[in-house]
Amino acid sequence: MEDRTKEDIINLKFMKELLVSLSQKNRYNRFLKNKVELKCKCGHIETLTYYDFLAGGEFNLGQPFSVVSPFITESIYDETITATPINLIKKCPECGEDILAIFPISVENLVPLLQVRQPDPQMYG
Repeated sequence: MEDRTKEDIINLKFMKELLVSLSQKNRYNRFLKNKVELKCKCGHIETLTYYDFLAGGEFNLGQPFSVVSPFITESIYDETITATPINLIKKCPECGEDILAIFPISVENLVPLLQVRQPDPQMYG
């Protein structure tokens, strides 16, 4: 694993604060109502909404890495994108072991999704 520089740590801290803030501001965003199921080795299962997962701030950001973009078009010359994983580590209430979950969307895709205003419910029902 590569050592993180002071600048990397500051950037990750800023991104985490941004995710928590955007999640709290967008509490009623339909995307945040999706659920993630955490399953411990002992068999304990806990279900959290994406909102609970993100707004609580009980997550860490992993090391950013480059991956080949699945969306290649003629206007994009660089075929790689950066992805920063979001990791949740939670203690199991049954056995005390850590439960590790990786959020299904990277920071780079989640931030724009949370920055978009929701459609007007009166207009779109």
